[in-house]
Amino acid sequence: MSLFAVTDFFRIVALLEKQAGLQPGYRVRLLANAPGKRLHAAGSHAIHTDACLEKAAPSDWLVFPAIEGPALGKTLAPSQEASAYLARHCEAQRAVLSLSTGIVPLAATGLVNGLRINTHWAFLPTLQQRYTECHFRARESYLQDRWLYSTGSLHGSFDALLALLANDRGDHFAQLCAAHLLVSSPIQMRPVLPGTRRHDDAAILAVQEWLESNPQASLSLEQLASRFGFSERNLKRRFTLATGLAPHLYLQKVRIDRAKKLLISGALSVQQIAHQVGYENVSYFIRLFQRKAGDTPAQWRKTNGAY
Repeated sequence: MSLFAVTDFFRIVALLEKQAGLQPGYRVRLLANAPGKRLHAAGSHAIHTDACLEKAAPSDWLVFPAIEGPALGKTLAPSQEASAYLARHCEAQRAVLSLSTGIVPLAATGLVNGLRINTHWAFLPTLQQRYTECHFRARESYLQDRWLYSTGSLHGSFDALLALLANDRGDHFAQLCAAHLLVSSPIQMRPVLPGTRRHDDAAILAVQEWLESNPQASLSLEQLASRFGFSERNLKRRFTLATGLAPHLYLQKVRIDRAKKLLISGALSVQQIAHQVGYENVSYFIRLFQRKAGDTPAQWRKTNGAY
């Protein structure tokens, strides 16, 4: 499922590139971790791969799809040649995205020792016991540690892909792709905020996830701190240290991000969107949006709206 989710994601990217008059930016290749070009997914669907990993040309990004639970007990270490390919990729600090349990082949090489890794909660104890030099976590979205992006759920996979896309192609195109994904409404999609999950503070991640799910909520810093068991001063200090942003600035980014998705994907008025993302004062919302996005909401919709 995660394999097809990734290939379908880049199919959507290619369609939107074409509609936007952009040159194709991505070519997806399926690389096998063993000789032979015909494999089978867990659900028995045939998969025709493009090359064996050990003989593949270098890639800008590597994505490891999830591995079904029963298969985790098997020997999943890459061959010596494939391990050398992965080592060259990681040493060059090219992006790696591990989807849930997909980290296992890479963890077996030792290349991710010492890194923070997000995975599915059900397999966290097993993986931590097996790969003691790695630091496993289980969160809903994704974590980033240096060049490694790792996810704990299918939705987290899309969050990470959108973050990579935003780094590569810019916010406008990433927002367009986010609004056209067929897995969620814009209200449910997490914000595209690259660089804000490069930390391991589980309590602050919980605050982030709550703000991302409830951007319209009107809480003071004191109320937010009380909700999560912090003092006001401690929340501000830890949140800023972890994300690089004060809580109120992070919430502003979350609200502007959701407004962008709503502007692209629907016919709501600017006033309706302002209210949905937590601003009763529409004039203030328009001024804030223009300061953060460079255009008024109406101009941004005209420039970046659906094709």
